[in-house]
Amino acid sequence: MELIDHLIKASEDENPNVRRSVAMALGELGISSAKVPLAKLLKDKEPLVKEAAIYALGKLNVVEAADLLTKLLGDDADPRKAVLRGVSLKGDEDDKPAATAAGALGGGQKKEAQIPWRVRKAAAMMLCKLKPEIAVHPLVQMLSMDNDQARIAALAGLGNMEADSAGPAIMELLKVESWEVRKAAAQALGKMSFTPAVPALVGLMADSRFAVRVEAAIALNHIKAEETITPMMKALKEDDTPEVRRTIAIALGNFKSEEPVPALAEAARKDEAWQVRKAAVQSLGNIRSAACVPPVMEALADAHDEVRAAAGAVYPRLAALLGGRAAD
Repeated sequence: MELIDHLIKASEDENPNVRRSVAMALGELGISSAKVPLAKLLKDKEPLVKEAAIYALGKLNVVEAADLLTKLLGDDADPRKAVLRGVSLKGDEDDKPAATAAGALGGGQKKEAQIPWRVRKAAAMMLCKLKPEIAVHPLVQMLSMDNDQARIAALAGLGNMEADSAGPAIMELLKVESWEVRKAAAQALGKMSFTPAVPALVGLMADSRFAVRVEAAIALNHIKAEETITPMMKALKEDDTPEVRRTIAIALGNFKSEEPVPALAEAARKDEAWQVRKAAVQSLGNIRSAACVPPVMEALADAHDEVRAAAGAVYPRLAALLGGRAAD
């Protein structure tokens, strides 16, 4: 408790960097008594301190902080709309002129304009976590809108809040015409590790847009369903875009299974893109199998220095893990 007392006292330090670090530490420690000083930091004059306090309260799951977070959204009257706007903020909002209004009733708009975007976004994201009933329903409703940017914003929010209940609705967006929406839908499903989406995500590996295929591979990497290894091995060999193959190579290494070793070994030896060869070598190092040693040894003589460097880092690690057998 002595450490907590010191941290709580330091939350009032005159240095904003100290206050921000304290907020982050209080969140990581998971001590319920930290919620009072963190709530005070929500009123800090420094946006980065406020942001740290918001995320800390989210980690502590302080549901009673929801009302304070709603005020930080700048729209007390309709928190749902404020959350929807908040999850889509990207940073350029602070570059826009402050909103003004004629007459003495224009104060509400000014209040919103004065709240930094980082604070509003953090508050929106944490409200999604602490009070999902505020955000899940309106975000799911947004998925049916004709406005693609609105749907993408909703997908970002649902993905960040890992709203499994929205999974079926999100899967439907994997079929829409807009590739940006398909990409955002794959990303959201990956963030929530939505296992029922595996077949659809595997199908998305044949999408006409390489950016969508990359996101599908990343989503499958998050979910890590064993049945996806075979189709991913096939795509590693056949996809015509190096960035897709590189992403798949990384994902296959994260399965920690020996099944993709032959496909990764072939990629490490023969892929025309050095970025893919490097990723394949690194993934072979992650798998920790004696079968990974020969292709890694060959990569030590690769034409590209980045691949050779990767092999040089991986080979000793494999040798150590295999108890010297790699040297035989």
